Amino acid sequence: MTKTIVLAVALLARIAAADPPPKPKLKLERQPPHLAMRPRAAQATKPGTARPSPIPQPPKPRSAGVDDDDPGDAALIRDVRDKVSVRVNLGYQVDGTTLTGQPTLGGTTPKGGMDFATIRGYGFGEGYLSTRGVGVSSVSSYLSGRFMLTDQLSVNDPSNPYARDGSVPIAPPIANWFEKSGVQGRAAWLELKDFLPDHRFAPLRLRAGELYIYGPWVMHMYGAITEWDGKLVTANAYAGSRVPDYTLELPQEDRAAIGGATLRFDLRGLASPIPITVGGEYLSFASSQGEGSSRHTQFDIDWRPRENFGIIGQARAEAGSWANEHLQIRTRYKQVTNVVLDVTLRQADDWLWDPAVIKPESLDDPTAPRRYLDLGPVLPRAVASLRAGTLIAENVDLLLRTAAGIDLTSSTDPKSSYSASYAEIGGALEVRLRRTIAVGASALSRQTVRHDLISAEIPDVPGTTQPIPAADAMGERGFTEIGTSVKMSLGARKFSALVEVYGRRTRYALDYCVPGMCDTTGDTGLPTSEIHGGGRFTVDAWIGERLRLFASYDVSSRLDFAPEITGYKSLRLMMEGVY
Repeated sequence: MTKTIVLAVALLARIAAADPPPKPKLKLERQPPHLAMRPRAAQATKPGTARPSPIPQPPKPRSAGVDDDDPGDAALIRDVRDKVSVRVNLGYQVDGTTLTGQPTLGGTTPKGGMDFATIRGYGFGEGYLSTRGVGVSSVSSYLSGRFMLTDQLSVNDPSNPYARDGSVPIAPPIANWFEKSGVQGRAAWLELKDFLPDHRFAPLRLRAGELYIYGPWVMHMYGAITEWDGKLVTANAYAGSRVPDYTLELPQEDRAAIGGATLRFDLRGLASPIPITVGGEYLSFASSQGEGSSRHTQFDIDWRPRENFGIIGQARAEAGSWANEHLQIRTRYKQVTNVVLDVTLRQADDWLWDPAVIKPESLDDPTAPRRYLDLGPVLPRAVASLRAGTLIAENVDLLLRTAAGIDLTSSTDPKSSYSASYAEIGGALEVRLRRTIAVGASALSRQTVRHDLISAEIPDVPGTTQPIPAADAMGERGFTEIGTSVKMSLGARKFSALVEVYGRRTRYALDYCVPGMCDTTGDTGLPTSEIHGGGRFTVDAWIGERLRLFASYDVSSRLDFAPEITGYKSLRLMMEGVY
């Protein structure tokens, strides 16, 4: 026993007299490519001084996606295992403009507060509450919604035959989707998972209430879904009725019943993995009134033979006719360079803008709330885009993009201003300076094919009813936009500020002309292009770990085609609380 003690003391003395550990290098071999500051390295101990033994600490719970070697902001990220999570946003916005006293291009001089409002303020908010395993370990819940607080803008005009109580509504300076106060629910559901004693049924989950379905289209519905989330097979089936998203008032019209299913096989889960995922989806609308009924199927394949290369293909059909095909090719080079090619082919049998509206006859009512999404008839069209991004010297981000749209209609088919052919090219550059400051620049140009009426321009005679040009002759012939930005960031969920400035030049189709100047030279006597600019200033600050304050101010310069106003201004203030 005595010999053992003597040997232990001698060993400790030898360790204490040993050379101290090497000092940490003062020069980084490789700068980390993100802005999170690393903690300062511990100071080396003096020679002959033993390092104090660290006090054992219980392990801290990890948050999803957080690296243990980078604790910079890990403490600020919500742990996904929290049983209760709450977030509330409250905001206030003011939109405005100023009259110049000049007439519009139509020759009339608007009056403030009579033709439209020059200022409008409104409040808004949204929030969610989620629980996990409260009371019953297998039950989760989610509740979210939003609200608006505003007064409908009106003007006193007893002589107007359409006035109610002597007042008529007027337009706001900047349009939005709501005109009066209201509350709108977004989601409210309960979910059961791991509720069966047999662990083989662990991938099974049941969810019911007001929820979103991600199938051939993102659907908002009242109903239920059952899902199997296995390693090899993923499947779900759902049924319910659609939630009206385009108005605060519940319409009395018949809402379509929704039913569908998804089946997907991930062959990488096999004993001998194959890097392919194949799947199919079905979505059905069934309306008792017949209008809006439709059936949709979608097939997709995801092939990733290598870690840095993948091909994704999708094809969607409506009532047995192919309506939309999409192909994406993704590749990555040395972890910092990404290239993505997208090609989409849209057929005339595709929906207008969502599965509930298949044919133009569904938009006969000009007062329907969804009319603002009407973009003309569906026409065959192909769109391709190629974008590439890379990181240079670990502080320069470079993005390049080019795209093209091709009108596939024949000469006898109807035309639309929204499906004209175009070519586009653009890029962006951001340079990070001193880890907290970043300076960026961007440029974008698009040239559109329009059937200008140079040989048959419409004389613009004030005070007379003017004919409307053909649909394919209306719109812009092209635009070019450049912008720059300066951003300061002290770290994620801390403090950041951003200043953006842009300028745009737009050229419009030659449709109208001044009488006496209607010829084939292209000189119409009317402005055919305009230049305007604008900017935005935003501040985003976190106070502690639970409270966020956000403010933004947007302003635009004077618009050449709206000489009656000086431009637009908008101020938004928002507060967010997270628990």
